[in-house]
Amino acid sequence: MNRLSIILIFLLVLIDFTSKNYIKDLLKNNTIEVNNYLILDIYYNKGVAFSFLDSDSLTVNYFVTLLVAGIILYIFSEFRKNYKMLCRTNYFAFVLILGGALGNFIDRLLNQSVLDFIIIHYKHIYFPGIFNLADMFITIGVLMMLLSYFISKNRYD
Repeated sequence: MNRLSIILIFLLVLIDFTSKNYIKDLLKNNTIEVNNYLILDIYYNKGVAFSFLDSDSLTVNYFVTLLVAGIILYIFSEFRKNYKMLCRTNYFAFVLILGGALGNFIDRLLNQSVLDFIIIHYKHIYFPGIFNLADMFITIGVLMMLLSYFISKNRYD
């Protein structure tokens, strides 16, 4: 892994951390309807994606923290082993995934939960989940990897 990777991952973590602190200060038990599609509201998620494994149980929270740490270490080791062979799309996908995962993991370590605050809806139809910038980084990274995979698969079929 090179210096650029570390800087980019650090910047993503910093952006996520700053956004969560800004939202905490901005909202302070309030909800802001930005427009007809976007609401900002604070939700503390003790689980993982879509609040899966969300629990007040200390045992479950320790399990989730260890599980997330293991996943991050695995992704980090794969990136470290293979980054020189990755195409540019997958390189940046890994950076986005690691930056988002570390941002949420740091939040979990500091607060025993992850602050989610973005709600997307259209009229009375709501996107199934409240999320944050780190979640967006992870999602965009995964989508980039999938897109890269399908493009390369079609190219060689």
